[in-house]
Amino acid sequence: MTDTERVLVGRESTPEPPGVGSSTLGQVLQLDELNEYTGRRGVVVLSSAGKRSAMRKDGFSVFPAVPGLISETLRILRPGAFVLDGNALDEGPWAGAMTDAAPELLAELTEAVETARDLKLPIYWLGEVPADPEHPLVPLAEHLLVVTPGSELYEGTVEGAPPSRLVRVLRTIAS
Repeated sequence: MTDTERVLVGRESTPEPPGVGSSTLGQVLQLDELNEYTGRRGVVVLSSAGKRSAMRKDGFSVFPAVPGLISETLRILRPGAFVLDGNALDEGPWAGAMTDAAPELLAELTEAVETARDLKLPIYWLGEVPADPEHPLVPLAEHLLVVTPGSELYEGTVEGAPPSRLVRVLRTIAS
């Protein structure tokens, strides 16, 4: 009997746990196996827990945008959209991203927007886009679909086309 014919039993037959030898936390967590987040109803959201909860109540599978994992999460999960809440950049884990206090967070946010753009994901921004041309958000603004009172997405189209379910939820959250 050769080694290939030998039946493995006991400890030898136990498969390795997922992520052994992986170099990234996303691989260790096996995010790509979480099919509930993949697709149009799955969204990666940089927002407060309350706003994420409101989206879940409306039937969306919400995955929080976590510093250190955001770009990898977008690449692995391939969600239907990426949602950024301007207010969430003032407090919580993303606090300081728009100031000199945490330039690494701004760099990560910029990379995440580029990743989402490369994956052809819609990127929704909740809140006002700063008018100051020196604001760190200005270079990202051209890639954002702004949902705030007075914006085109908030007010609706001239033709009266019904908004997507996600846009309706975002309008409610933004108001």
